[in-house]
Amino acid sequence: MDHFVNSVESKRYICSRLDMLLSEIALRFLFFYANATGAGDFMPGNTLKEGFYRTLTLCPWFAGDIKQTSGGGMEVIVDKDNLNMPDYRESASSVHFSKIQSSGFSPATWPDDVVPVGLVPCPDKATGRIKLLHVHIVRLKDNSGMAISVNFNHGVADSNSIMTFVNRWADETRALVTGVPVAEVTYCFGADIIKKHLPSERAPLSEASSKVLSVKSRVADFIMWLSPNKRRRLMSYLVNSASPRGHLFRISRAKIDGLRSQVLEHLPHGTRLSTNDIISAVAHRVHEQAVIRKHRGWLKKLTDRKNGAAGEHCTVVVVNYRHHLGMAELNFMGNPALAEYFLTPMHQAHLPITPKTIAMVASQIRSRVSAVTSPRIGQTVDILESGDTSTGNFLAIAMNYKVLTGASNIASLKMYIADFGSGVQAFSTVPPELNMGSFMILPSPPPSKDILINYFDASSVMDSVMKNEFWSEFSELIY
Repeated sequence: MDHFVNSVESKRYICSRLDMLLSEIALRFLFFYANATGAGDFMPGNTLKEGFYRTLTLCPWFAGDIKQTSGGGMEVIVDKDNLNMPDYRESASSVHFSKIQSSGFSPATWPDDVVPVGLVPCPDKATGRIKLLHVHIVRLKDNSGMAISVNFNHGVADSNSIMTFVNRWADETRALVTGVPVAEVTYCFGADIIKKHLPSERAPLSEASSKVLSVKSRVADFIMWLSPNKRRRLMSYLVNSASPRGHLFRISRAKIDGLRSQVLEHLPHGTRLSTNDIISAVAHRVHEQAVIRKHRGWLKKLTDRKNGAAGEHCTVVVVNYRHHLGMAELNFMGNPALAEYFLTPMHQAHLPITPKTIAMVASQIRSRVSAVTSPRIGQTVDILESGDTSTGNFLAIAMNYKVLTGASNIASLKMYIADFGSGVQAFSTVPPELNMGSFMILPSPPPSKDILINYFDASSVMDSVMKNEFWSEFSELIY
């Protein structure tokens, strides 16, 4: 730690308005390691800690403070004389690794407080500051394994950034164990990096994205008028008041490929659909049916053609644009991402879930994602940074649509290569609690090619998801 404190320099980083929005959310990951050989020196705590601070030396951004600017933006300020140090803690648990493993890594068996923060970042009780990084190292009973919980403020890191940090931390720690130096690397931070990679050309947004981003709400504007701390407390209350619940599901590669073949029969020859297209389309259909079955009073209105469309269903697909802008090799820490939106009328929710109705949605998703080009990214950034669009617009989206489904795919991230010197992860996951109406696609432990889905919403909606006939046939409940 001393080396980090002595080497850090004061710096002010400019953030985007998207970063400001995302700073209201914590991104949380949990990794389980097995002491398969019963080694007495399994992942020693002092070495893990030293490796962590060596990595932090490369990423001083995570020891800064989030500050709102007078113009409604956000900055991260690193003050070498007043660092906002990450919360790094270690503990021991009476829970054995085998118990967690035999349960399918169910949260019911996780050590108490293994995840030290909630979905909404709150000020540290001791300092009153919003910490940007929390780490909790839990040694399991009889040194049978380890749980490593890493939790970042989303305003300074996306999932790609987090796994980059964790994998480097593992490399630094393993170098201490083996004595073999790790290759040097540099990281970059701040929204100005993104702006430097934007093209001069611009391309218009899709009609759906333009419509969604123009949504306004007085309630959302009021929420954004509150101070950051009051806003976070309110958001935390609103989430918890819905009695939310999350589940993890497995979908076999055979089921995915089989459904893709059936869906393609209803689309023009030569159409290509990714796993993300298929899963996002299925989630869109399952989620809307779960919501209307929760509110059975809607059903007559939804199917009554005299009433027309009773609102719209908005699905948000997150696109990481590092590759689009040539930033893939930069080791950029932040949020180089945009959301593509597509809308369907709610009266379609009553249609049965079949390959044909999935094809209707999957083709729209493929069209939207394929249309993401560097000029369109530039236009999106311009709009988000303009005075015409505020963070309140994003809150208004959730209030304006009958159903809002969020889709995030991190299945391609390297979530099973972090070897701290005693082997890679036995299981990598996220806590079940995500944003309401959201699902996250994760990889299965190798060598499996199956995918995992973390699905989160109000308990009443999740009850409907669990009873959905198509979803029950397509997926397998893990916990």
